[in-house]
Amino acid sequence: MNRQQTKSIESRLFWIGAGLVVLGSVLTALVFGFGSGLSCFSGGALGAINLLWLRRALNAAFESPKRPRRMALAGFFLRLLLIPLALYAMIRFLFLGTPAAVAGLAVFYCSVFVEGVLEALDIRSRQHGRAQ
Repeated sequence: MNRQQTKSIESRLFWIGAGLVVLGSVLTALVFGFGSGLSCFSGGALGAINLLWLRRALNAAFESPKRPRRMALAGFFLRLLLIPLALYAMIRFLFLGTPAAVAGLAVFYCSVFVEGVLEALDIRSRQHGRAQ
């Protein structure tokens, strides 16, 4: 897989995740109220930041041999530590709904599942003109 294909997949994952979060936030706001919709959106934004940070950490670890591996590993663990702390701070101090915020975080990662299903059904391959 070349760098262009990787960028294409990353972009599709982000846009699918963003669409799922916006749709989920609107539906949550309509069913459970504006506060829950905002909580779902905030959790989704945290999921997007987490995915972008993960991509950056993995690219740094595998593409840049000059950068020490310990720095990349430290960044990876810092991400794992800061994401739950940020979620806790959002829930504790901003009075966001816990289930909605966690659902928003999880929904963003459903983009990986949706992209996998689309690839398995070969929908993306036909759209981009690749041979079967």
